[in-house]
Amino acid sequence: MTTIEFSQEQTDIDGSALTKSPLVSTGIQARNFTTAFNCFEKRNAPAFYSSDSLAHEVELACDPHKPISDASLLNIAVKYFFAYVHDACDVSVPYEEIATLYGQFSRHQSMNEPADDIEIMNRLRMWSSVLRVLADVPRAASVMRCVLSQSRPRQSEGGPFVGVDLGTGTGIVLLALQIQARRSGFSDIQTLGFQSDPVSGERTHDLIHALGAGSVMLADPTREGAYAVVRGRNIDFVANETLAGIQQSLSADNCFRKYQAFFAAVGKEVNSAVFFPDGVIAYSAVAQASVILAKENEFQPPLDRAYETLIPQGLFFDGALVPIHKLGQELYHLLV
Repeated sequence: MTTIEFSQEQTDIDGSALTKSPLVSTGIQARNFTTAFNCFEKRNAPAFYSSDSLAHEVELACDPHKPISDASLLNIAVKYFFAYVHDACDVSVPYEEIATLYGQFSRHQSMNEPADDIEIMNRLRMWSSVLRVLADVPRAASVMRCVLSQSRPRQSEGGPFVGVDLGTGTGIVLLALQIQARRSGFSDIQTLGFQSDPVSGERTHDLIHALGAGSVMLADPTREGAYAVVRGRNIDFVANETLAGIQQSLSADNCFRKYQAFFAAVGKEVNSAVFFPDGVIAYSAVAQASVILAKENEFQPPLDRAYETLIPQGLFFDGALVPIHKLGQELYHLLV
């Protein structure tokens, strides 16, 4: 009988080098967070990283007299990810702890390692769908920058700033809305997110509330009644984090019916509102063609595509079209 011997030796793998290979990087995504390289053990902080707390980073970003740099957005993104799991928005976090958490998340759907904190690993699994968006740091930072660079809202005279996120997941868009409104001089700011998942919705609300960035309502955003709180009010900004999600398909339940209910509830109150994104190009596999969803068609696909699952291909921001795969691409070089 032939004996097959399995080597117990583990070869050190340079994660940063391997992920430059399309074969490896695509494979990692397909493995669905069960593969990790020892690149997380190299704990040298990238140049952009500061030791300030998330709350302090947000406060600095809200100051209209200070420009918002790529570094500040990346700091907010990585510390928001950490605070989401550790409930630590007011404390300074060493980069080593940030790197450890990202390393754990890179394999959170596999078995625990002996040194893992079981509670932390279970949180990563419980909030996995939300944390996947935050874990892509360049994209999260780029999404915030896109919100901040959208056409500026009206000036602070004339009532409160009202911002709505129809597809709140992480809360990162609500945070960006709060920053934009404060930089525009508003003191009365009402930013509201809608989320139907009580597990992630409660956590997102707690973090957003702790940062003074609004609240998340646990309500079904596909129902017109969910928007009673903003009916009859002038709405300045309408966002939908779902449209900028990672590997997020668009369907009647997670997109089209939300907009349908929202427009039915608020009517002309959004005529002068800024939308994020301005629009989206989405692909229909059935029709083998792309459609445009925008304010002009109330983000509704053609009637014969209404119950299909569409794949977002590109987003419109202030008239510019950004392919989905390039969102955040310009920031990757800052991570090393």
